[in-house]
Amino acid sequence: MVSIAAANFARFGKREEDIFSIASESALPLLDKFRDSIDFVVVSNSYSGEFNDISGLNNLLTTHLGMDSVPSLRVDNTSGSGGSAVLVAKSLVASGEAQNVLVIGAEKMTGYPTKRSTRIIASLLPPEERRGGPSLPSLAAFMTRSYIREFSPTRESIARVAVKNHHNGSLNPYAHFQAEVTLEKVMTSKVIADPLRIFEYCPVSDGAVSLLVTSDDNAASFGSKAVRITGTGASSGVSSITSRESLVSIDSVKESAVKAFRSAGKTPGDMDIAELHDMASILEIVESEDVGFFRKGEGWKALESGETTIEGRLPINTSGGLNSKGHPIGASGVAQSAEIFLQLTGQAGKRQVKNASTGFSVSMAGFGNNSTSFVYEVA
Repeated sequence: MVSIAAANFARFGKREEDIFSIASESALPLLDKFRDSIDFVVVSNSYSGEFNDISGLNNLLTTHLGMDSVPSLRVDNTSGSGGSAVLVAKSLVASGEAQNVLVIGAEKMTGYPTKRSTRIIASLLPPEERRGGPSLPSLAAFMTRSYIREFSPTRESIARVAVKNHHNGSLNPYAHFQAEVTLEKVMTSKVIADPLRIFEYCPVSDGAVSLLVTSDDNAASFGSKAVRITGTGASSGVSSITSRESLVSIDSVKESAVKAFRSAGKTPGDMDIAELHDMASILEIVESEDVGFFRKGEGWKALESGETTIEGRLPINTSGGLNSKGHPIGASGVAQSAEIFLQLTGQAGKRQVKNASTGFSVSMAGFGNNSTSFVYEVA
């Protein structure tokens, strides 16, 4: 078995510092304690070239951290980079290639016009679709319209994702947005891609988070608290949106979740908490159904009834999710694992869930181009 033994965040948001400083802010507290034990570094980062004019970030970062002799690699899988990086770290430990892996998820994205940022991120779409002008925010709007047409939720029920997640973010000292929003404020805010409004999308963020991934045998040497990664699943889907059978379901999310639950010997009903990829409000609802937490077309009902709040039966995105915590792309999937670690070890502060011993996360690349899912249990 492979465990997460420690985690540390650098605040998400608009940061003045460069990517090396932000990444170091998350990594140094772990290095101060465990530097001599770390024998591999995995850096999750997608856009250091496009946003920072930097290539070879992993080697530059290990030099910056005084770890020149430690082997490293960079994982780029667009918005799914973080989940892929955690999967790589787990595989390195499980195979015996490494004993203790430091995973650093970091991205510096602010300081550019929103249109440029949107264009850079949309480059993951097939060229023939990009020529038509869609972006990831517009694809989320198409999904929302399709979902409303097929399952008849109220428009307000979808907007409640933002209300819930901004509440959770207000309890998270590392979140980009740390203020609650009312349903009225969400519903009267600026339209970004009809019918979705600005509070229903994640912000462009800077930020970093680091994890120490090790074997169960080693975990005790790093402290008394650890969380096992007991299930993993990775799956790819059709990159072309126009070639998909449905816009209200994401095949890669469904398939990766099935694999993760099967490998852990668990079911969706066994989970106490979950972190889902809510780049837009509709995605939390669709993914909550696709991973098996709720029947298709009923995720919005669970949200309205309070099942997915911190006090509910299945808290989802206690961190604030991408929607409120922020979405520094290389850091996002790593942050999901870190949030589950904090929750299952009782270190989540004001947003702490009671009696949680199992967790789930799904890190999604693009608009479901591929996904990586994890099941976690208290060690």
